[in-house]
Amino acid sequence: MTTEREEIKRYEDVIKKIKDVISVKINTSSDGSISEIHVLANSNRSPKQIVRDIESALIACFGSNIDHKKISIAQVGEEVISRTHLRLKVNGINVKKSGVTYEVIVSLIGPENAVYEGKAVGGISLKNLMKLSAQATLDAVHKFLNKDYVFNLEEVMCYKISDKEAVAVLISSSINGQEEYFLGSTLLKQDKPESTARAALDAINRRLIIINSENCE
Repeated sequence: MTTEREEIKRYEDVIKKIKDVISVKINTSSDGSISEIHVLANSNRSPKQIVRDIESALIACFGSNIDHKKISIAQVGEEVISRTHLRLKVNGINVKKSGVTYEVIVSLIGPENAVYEGKAVGGISLKNLMKLSAQATLDAVHKFLNKDYVFNLEEVMCYKISDKEAVAVLISSSINGQEEYFLGSTLLKQDKPESTARAALDAINRRLIIINSENCE
């Protein structure tokens, strides 16, 4: 049996596929019916065109005739997207060894060259050092978002592709009850902690603009 949240997610997933839509959040009333549909879109088309597409898609997929007054469209220009989207970059990594622990500090550069630092501490081993690098990266990302527990580190894994070594980082996120997984990867270079940090960013950078819009609602 489909739960109310699962049903709403199906609606949101359909709307996300509509041209120019960046993110969507649906609110429901006490009886479970849709009360509001909030959409973040780029400015390539008029809000009326996007609303019409949403109405048509929901009728075609679910037979649901939603009053256009329940649909609100917020638009951002390409310059806003380019500033926010894929803008976090690795600025530097500092690894300190003390007794039986590593302390890893990852520095990221964000919009307008702002710097965000994250830290993670744990036991000494190469595998754990790479996990700590990913964890410190997520800590820095949370500083950028000004919000904790948005992303969780699931796994760090090294693998072979052709004659090259690569690192993959699996990250999960649970927002508004929706659990999602993101996989990022990069070629493994001599600096393994930095390669791991870059793989972690590869997993989530495309999601940051959506997280920001959801946090603002």
